[in-house]
This record gives sequence, C-alpha cells and structure tokens, in this order.
Amino acid sequence: MKSIITTIIAATLPCAASLVITFAEDPNAYNSSLSGTSVLDFNDMKAGTAKNVAWDGVGTFDVLNVSKTDMFGGAPNEKNNKGSNYALQGAGSGVLSTTLLLDSPSSYFGLWWSAGDARNVLSFFNGNDLVAQFTTASLMNPLPAEYDGNPMNRKLNSGEPYAFINFFGDQKTVWDKIIFSNDGQSGFESDNFTTRIAAWDPAVDGAIPGVVVAEVSGKTTKLLTTKDLEGTRWSLDETTVAKTPGAPVPPWVLLGAFGVVAVLRQSKRTQSKQ
Repeated sequence: MKSIITTIIAATLPCAASLVITFAEDPNAYNSSLSGTSVLDFNDMKAGTAKNVAWDGVGTFDVLNVSKTDMFGGAPNEKNNKGSNYALQGAGSGVLSTTLLLDSPSSYFGLWWSAGDARNVLSFFNGNDLVAQFTTASLMNPLPAEYDGNPMNRKLNSGEPYAFINFFGDQKTVWDKIIFSNDGQSGFESDNFTTRIAAWDPAVDGAIPGVVVAEVSGKTTKLLTTKDLEGTRWSLDETTVAKTPGAPVPPWVLLGAFGVVAVLRQSKRTQSKQ
C-alpha cells in the first residue's frame, strides 16, 4: 500500500543528523507498506485511560487514553469497516501528553495521523536530545487538499488533514522516546502505531515513494524540491536507490500545487474542533 513517508537523513545533506524530509502519496492509506514492523491498533484495548501500558516487545506508554471511533479518529479495518479504537490526547481525554518509551532505540515509526490541527505536537528524542518535532502546521499543511476530511467520508471534518505518516531514520539516526501532546483545546487523534528498529535500507526495502514536502531539523521546517535531494542516497538519479531492482519512481507531479495549497489551507481552517 502506498503511503505518506517521512525520512530522517544524517550525513547525506549539508545539515544536522536530525534533518527530515517528508514525502506524500496515497491519501487513502491507513497503514505502512514497510515490512518487518510491529503494529499497535488499540482495538483490543478498553476505551478509557490507563497508566503504564505495555506494547509487547516494543515499549511502554506512561499514560494512554483510548477512544472509540468518531469522525476525528479510528482507522477502518477488516473487522471494523466504519472505524476502530484510537489513541487520543487533548480535549475529552483527560490526557494532555503521552510518552512512549521504547525498549530499544529505533529508526522507524509510523502512525495514521487523523484530524490534524496546529495544536497536535509529535516529538522524537534520543535520550534527552530532541531529534525532531512536528506539528500539523509544519508537517501536514503543505499536503494537497485531497487529504482533507475523513477518508471514509471526505465531507466529515473537511477542514483538517488525515494521512498515514512514516518517519525513517538512517543508519546514524535513532530515537528511544516519542511524545504525543496537545494543549487540551483540541484533540490529537492517531491510530495504527507502527515501529521497527532497523533503519530503512534501499537495497532491501526499495525506493522511498512519494513527493518531497519539507525538511525538519529540531523545530525548524523548510520546504524542499527534488533538486535538494540530488546527490543523496534518497534521490532516484545515480544512487543505490535508483539501481534497486523494481524500485518505483515517485510521482513528483503534486509538488507544483503545494505552495498554493498551503496558503489555501490556512484560510480554510478557521475553526478548530473542540
């Protein structure tokens, strides 16, 4: 399944190791296409708040609120085609921040980030060092309008984006703590948490699909074009990725619309859910 991909790059561009490049592709994806992952979909958990919640073989949440599906969250699956349980921080949850402490440092994390608004913050740490921090404004606002609204019915909550996001670290970039936070004036809804210790390897995993959107170093975000990727291991020109058998070429055609869409989205999103 094609998806939205975010790539953390170290020592390949003239920037710090926490530099992040974001790719966007299928707006109807609910899961990652990466193999060898562990997935937590919250469907076997009771709705409500619990402390010290174990994710077997992966790590522990200090406090976790699980909510039943509604227009803001809960990805569909084979057993629940109208939506499922999801994790919630912020309004209505009694939980403003959730910390996932990993058993082992990892180089991949993904989640279905639904009903994104500017009060949702996702932070990656290696020990006490901030690797990268994302908000909907910095990460998802540049996406085309086709991501707006719940994909099960785009008319529902049509002013906010829904997308599966993947965060890839290279061989030198890892994190052992992820913090999901919201100030309580809206909700941070997410589902289908997906993780893998191993870094993305183009020779094994194939090419990174999608459209480049931005780079993030710490809390700094900068929009990118494909030219910024030339000469790196992430480009499809003369790198090992291009030589990977069967590696698909990303559809770069959405890039031209990103600048205009980012402006339109800001004027469109005048109300925040409560």
